[in-house]
Amino acid sequence: MARKSSVQRLDVRLRSAVDELLRDGRHTLDDILTHLATINGGAAPVSRSALGRYAQRAEEQMRRYREAQEVAKVWVSKLESEPDGDVARLLPEMLRSVAFQTLGSIGDREEGGDAQEVMFLAKAMKDLASTDKLTADRILMIRQEVAKRAATEAVKQAKASGLSDEAADLIRQKILGVV
Repeated sequence: MARKSSVQRLDVRLRSAVDELLRDGRHTLDDILTHLATINGGAAPVSRSALGRYAQRAEEQMRRYREAQEVAKVWVSKLESEPDGDVARLLPEMLRSVAFQTLGSIGDREEGGDAQEVMFLAKAMKDLASTDKLTADRILMIRQEVAKRAATEAVKQAKASGLSDEAADLIRQKILGVV
């Protein structure tokens, strides 16, 4: 595993100051170094190149975050318009994939994952499993309702065509899978 950057190893208040100035987006690397030197009481505790690498990684993470937000807006819009459509069935699979990727990235990190993060992912996986069961139950219920309606309609048609009650009942049982 790679070691933490010198910016990541900074004291919490210094790193918070760096993160705040980077998020603000109006400051150059030299401005941030000057601010760090002021807070630190003299010299900046990190090099300009280390700060530049940290800033690039932070900007890349923010770009990916903004892209994910835009994609999420599209998916949520689609989900609201078709709650039982393909998106609704795809969403749990996407969440499962994200959870597994996150678990993999926890193992790749040099500091590892904290217990709270792992517990959160475990709860998410449990909730996904519950969602799968609810979806399967709902699909089964819909299929049963459709079969009941089909059986009722078939019995009506059979009786209208002159079939006996026993024959019509046998048709209903076969459609419902009762026999």
